[in-house]
This record gives sequence, structure tokens and C-alpha cells, in this order.
Amino acid sequence: MAKQLINNTLFRVIFGLSVFSVVTLSLIMAETQAKVDQENILAIGKGKITAGNIAAARTTAISEALVKGVEEYLARRLGSQGMINNFERLIHDIIPGSREEIENFHILAEEQTDKYCKLLVRIKVNEKLMEEKLREMGLILMEGPPIKVLFLVSQSKSQEASVSYWWNDPYSVQGLITTELALHRVFQERGFRPINRLANVPEETYSPEMKILDLSDEDVVRWGRFFSADVVIHGKCEIVEGEFVFITLKAFDIGEGMMIFRGSQIEVFDKDSDSMEDVIQPIERVVNNIAIKLGPEIIKAIEVGEDEINKIDIEIQGLKSFEQFRMFSDFLKKDIHGVESVIQTRIKSNSISIRVVFSGKKNRFMDMVLEHESFPFLADVRKTEKGEIIINIK
Repeated sequence: MAKQLINNTLFRVIFGLSVFSVVTLSLIMAETQAKVDQENILAIGKGKITAGNIAAARTTAISEALVKGVEEYLARRLGSQGMINNFERLIHDIIPGSREEIENFHILAEEQTDKYCKLLVRIKVNEKLMEEKLREMGLILMEGPPIKVLFLVSQSKSQEASVSYWWNDPYSVQGLITTELALHRVFQERGFRPINRLANVPEETYSPEMKILDLSDEDVVRWGRFFSADVVIHGKCEIVEGEFVFITLKAFDIGEGMMIFRGSQIEVFDKDSDSMEDVIQPIERVVNNIAIKLGPEIIKAIEVGEDEINKIDIEIQGLKSFEQFRMFSDFLKKDIHGVESVIQTRIKSNSISIRVVFSGKKNRFMDMVLEHESFPFLADVRKTEKGEIIINIK
């Protein structure tokens, strides 16, 4: 009986180790294959055969394949939002001179017709050189949670005497105007988080100056702080039916309280434009054209603040065990981009105070912590008048 029990136990151990080995090997192989797939890219190039010159057509096909390969690499590396936000820099500064970042390439298949030469090419990009080039070009990627953007944009039409703008009566349920809808869609596609002003209007005292059409820069920043925005975009859209739409926008960094961008764009209507759809499309085109330049400026203003070093004091209350403190400390170090150190400064009966050295802006740190999916426990968070953050574990 004892011998059978020992045999059964050995069988379970051996079986368990076998399963573990197979799973581990599978994960290693999958990870290795993913790395190979990332480094090696397949692309098809085509060259036109002119006057029987096949060599020239092959050269053209190779060049086209290499460009496609670099585009594919950048799409994988940057993702759709990175490609959108940096489109102009990519097509003008990165892709045209990217031949030197290609480590090697191999022609895998070839087909010739009377008119064309087509090649299937495997391309390997030198990731180190490409990363250096991206940094040198100042290409900006978003880190952490999406940047929160509030829109204070009015809209007027030539056939209407009044101007539509929601901040003249913030508590009324005014639906989003056409320009706001376009702004929300375009900026959401770029990875930002437009603030829905209809969902939760802060219960604040709004001065008369904050309700006028042409806001001062100081009042724009106040609106941003009331809504806990990272950035506020303020401006106006003028629609002259049958002729043109003109939009002018200014963007403000709320953390710094300063303007980071000013731009305007005009779009002429088609002669036969008369429907609402004919008005919406030009507005979206104008917003998109401005966002091409505005998006990178916002990201640069918010994210480049990582050069700024801040010491942030946090008191963790309601601790049930030291294990909870360790979990929170590990969470900050491992999951919050920009945290350089976590130092314990004070211990009380049921709380521990720490100082976090953070490379970036303080309000960005709060957003990254509170909105992170791996936040280790339920808690109420508030900030004292002295700037200390209080985290009360529920």
C-alpha cells in the first residue's frame, strides 16, 4: 500500500514537472518567435520594366520593398496612435532616409511579367540605430494613462445671430455642438481622453468672467483645473454657409498654467454644399489638420516634463499589515513609469509616510497612480493644503 502511494506520488511529481517543462518551453519558443517576427519583416516591392531594363526594375522593386518594410516596423513599434501623432515627422524625416537603419535584406521570391518585376523581400531593421534616430528626431510617444483634454470651443453660423458656447451656463444640459463632436473624435483617435463635460460638472463657484465668450488665458486655466484636465483647448469655429469654415484654437498646459500652441485653419466648401453632412466634413478636415501639429505639441508639453524631478510625500492610512505597504511600494516602483525611488519617512500606529522621487509632473503622477489597472487595493485619495497625498485604504 505504502509502495503504491509512493509510486502515485512520484507519478504526479514527474507528470507535473513534464507539464511545467512543456508549458515553459512553449512560452520561451513563443517569445523567441515574437522577437524574430519583430526583427524580420516581409514586404513586396514592384518595379516597372522599361525598355527591357530588368535590372533597373529589380532595383526599384527592392527600394519599394525596403520602404514598406520600414513602414511596417514603425507601425509595430509605434502603434496606430504613435503613427497618427507623428505622421508628418515620419513621412518627411524618418522614412525617406531610413536605408541605413536596415541591417540586411534577402530576396525570397521573384516574378517577372512583360511589364513588371515583383519581389518578396525579408527585411531586418537595426533596432538600435532606429531607436537612436527616433530620439534624435524628437519623436514623442505617450506614456501612462491618456492625456485628459477639455474643449472650450464656440461655434457660430453666418445665418444665426447667436454664438453657441457651453460655458456661459455650465449646469444646463447643452448637447455637444458639431465642432465639439469633431474634436472629441479626432483627439480620441490620437489616444487622448476628451473630457465629457455633460457627465459631471464640478460644483464650483463660476465667476462672471468665466462665463463670457472670449475667455482670458487665466480663466481658461481655471476651467481646466475645475475639470482636472491636463490640457484645455480654447477657440472658435466660424461657419459661413456655402463659403467656408474657419477654426482657430489655443492649447494650454494646465499643470504649468501656460499656452503651448496656437493655430488656425480654413476650409472652403464645395460649390454645391447645402446639407448638414456637407458642413460636418469640412469641420472634421480642419480639426484633423490642426491636430496633426497640435497633438505632438501637447504630448511634448506633458510627457517631456519627465526631466522635472519632484519629491512627492504620501501618507498611507488604514494599513492592516506591512504586506499592504510592501504591495503599494512595489506597485509604485514596478508599474509607475518615472518613479525613481520610494523612501519610508515616518511610521504611526496605522499609517506609514513615504517620499516618492518622481521624474515628471506631480499631477501626471496622480493620474498614473489612480488610473492604473494594477492599483493594489480600494482606497480614498485626497491632497492636503500642503500638497501631501493621503491614501486611505478601505
